[in-house]
Amino acid sequence: MIEQSTFDWWDWSAIAQELLDPHFFSTRLSQRRIAPRPTVASMFSGCGGMDLGLKWAGFETIYANEIDHQAAFSFEENLGTAVDNRSIEDVDVCAIPDHDVLVGGFPCQPFSYAGSRRGLRDPRGMLFFGLMDVLDAKKPMVFIFENVKGLLTHDKGTTFQNVSRAILDVGYHFSYAIVNAADFGCAQRRERLFMVGLRSDIEASFVFPSFRLPQVSVRDAIEDLVGRQDVDNNEPMKHTKRILERYKHIPQGGTMANVPAEHQQRKRGDASVVSGKQSSQSYHRLVESEPSPTVCAMFQAHFIHYSQDRNLTAREAARLQSFPDDFCFHGKRTVMSWEKELSQYQQIGNAVAPRVAYALGRGLYEQILLATLQHG
Repeated sequence: MIEQSTFDWWDWSAIAQELLDPHFFSTRLSQRRIAPRPTVASMFSGCGGMDLGLKWAGFETIYANEIDHQAAFSFEENLGTAVDNRSIEDVDVCAIPDHDVLVGGFPCQPFSYAGSRRGLRDPRGMLFFGLMDVLDAKKPMVFIFENVKGLLTHDKGTTFQNVSRAILDVGYHFSYAIVNAADFGCAQRRERLFMVGLRSDIEASFVFPSFRLPQVSVRDAIEDLVGRQDVDNNEPMKHTKRILERYKHIPQGGTMANVPAEHQQRKRGDASVVSGKQSSQSYHRLVESEPSPTVCAMFQAHFIHYSQDRNLTAREAARLQSFPDDFCFHGKRTVMSWEKELSQYQQIGNAVAPRVAYALGRGLYEQILLATLQHG
């Protein structure tokens, strides 16, 4: 049963019903037929989770920018749009094609609970102002920005105030909400901040989704992938005997704390000594009857399959993120810390869940873009 709030002026029930169609979301080739069709400029595009969701919703990405070559390759191969590989700092924003919608998941590490939370003082945080330059120069009708929810509380709220002021200064007003992917049919509890802004001459405001779809369990999402070789990106990791023995002691919902001392992590440089370090995020065995915790960029070290003594495959994680099986990820499965390119795992963990992007795109179109585009 779909849970629907009755407190909002706009009815999301039709879009909630669309999200229950398993066939439509089973392929990257699906696309709603809408007219007029909104055009999108995509910044910090990654492998294309946001853009896939918007494509499903009927939008057309006409420009994409992503500095990582492997993520850009994944984007191009799956979505068919050539990607500008330059840093946003090197892009002449005036040369970006005119577009209706600007989207961007600007780098979240400066604001993340898992990072150092340096915010706009971090060079990556400063990349946010590249988005402001695009808004100021191109004046698209609307924008969708995504980030971690830690952006709201960073520096006691000062960072978000600065972000809000910058958006207002370039002529936009916006609404925001913490959105959980599990409410949209993803087998993952993933809370992210979404900001939807409108140009100041558009007298409307966006109402965020007010429904919750029935939860999808990890088992429902990935059970059929075990042992399959006919699906891309589904090769399991090969673990050492020591790690396999460690995994055997971790029950569903358990962590490294469940592992006896003789099987704990070893001190670097001396395998005879127990490290003593236990990360609360590592070696977490999934609970098969529930959605997974958040799939992050380092999930290959965080999650253990609920019934197999191994980490998740890239395809299993992609399923949790709601990517269809014909969306293929390029690059190495994993990379070492000194390697600069993004691995398949990192591309998946960094992405916007496509089903969430679909819902937001559909709502934005029906609430605002359809009438605005029809009236010029």
